[in-house]
Amino acid sequence: MTEKSKVISHPSMGRIVVATDCYRKNELVCIGKSTGVTPERDNYSLQIDEQKHVHLDEPAQLFSHSCDPNLYIMDNEFGGHSFYAAKDIQAGETLAFHYGMSEAESVAVPECHCGAPNCSGKSVGFKEASPDVQSHLYNLGVATYLQKWYESER
Repeated sequence: MTEKSKVISHPSMGRIVVATDCYRKNELVCIGKSTGVTPERDNYSLQIDEQKHVHLDEPAQLFSHSCDPNLYIMDNEFGGHSFYAAKDIQAGETLAFHYGMSEAESVAVPECHCGAPNCSGKSVGFKEASPDVQSHLYNLGVATYLQKWYESER
């Protein structure tokens, strides 16, 4: 964790990560390292390949979902994802990525309350998303296995 973010308890969302300082677009926010492969996918796992889910160390494990994310992801050498600012982020903002950036099909957020104007009402996996959402997420930054799938479908 950098000194530019911290984990806090939120009354309805549990533990979340908020910025304590500004991040500039494309700035590295966090390197999420795998703490192990999960035997079964769960609400806290992140997908790194077609049939592989991992848990990440904190704070990466705690980033929220948003239909209008301020983070994007890239695979890293530690078996997880690195998180970058998708836009300028101000102190006090919740750090969030779209779970479709890592998940082919998302089960983590059955009812989304992100408050974004484009909120879909639940987290949607990349392969379940509309073509417009897929294109938007792809252009921001998604897991490598999803990049390859998207490019093969075009």
